[in-house]
Amino acid sequence: MPRILLSEIFAAVHGWAGAERLLITPLAPEDTGLPMMVILAVRSVYLHGPQIGVCERVPRLGLNKMVNVSVSDEPRVVSGGGLSKQELRLVRGWILLNLEVLARYWNGGMLRDDLMAAIRPVGKARGRK
Repeated sequence: MPRILLSEIFAAVHGWAGAERLLITPLAPEDTGLPMMVILAVRSVYLHGPQIGVCERVPRLGLNKMVNVSVSDEPRVVSGGGLSKQELRLVRGWILLNLEVLARYWNGGMLRDDLMAAIRPVGKARGRK
């Protein structure tokens, strides 16, 4: 899956011009088992703790309504909104299943290929397939 610029997502979702140009890793539902896109970035210039972005993919309109969720032992929504209780439960479960991998990636401790090999989709005990 190609890397895209975080600034492109921020510009599309929030209408921000001149957002910081950062490489990110988008994960499709096939990668995570979640019914939404997951957006991962490394810590780099962020001042907050580890987070992921989740959002729906809207046909022909790009990404819709990013929600940021903390990567911790008790994941919580830190910005945005629009997740149902069921969606938030699924996202929390996925974060907890992948907590160590997500934290290592956030801190720059693993490359994208290693991340993709280590991520466990919801509903699978080990590995991606």
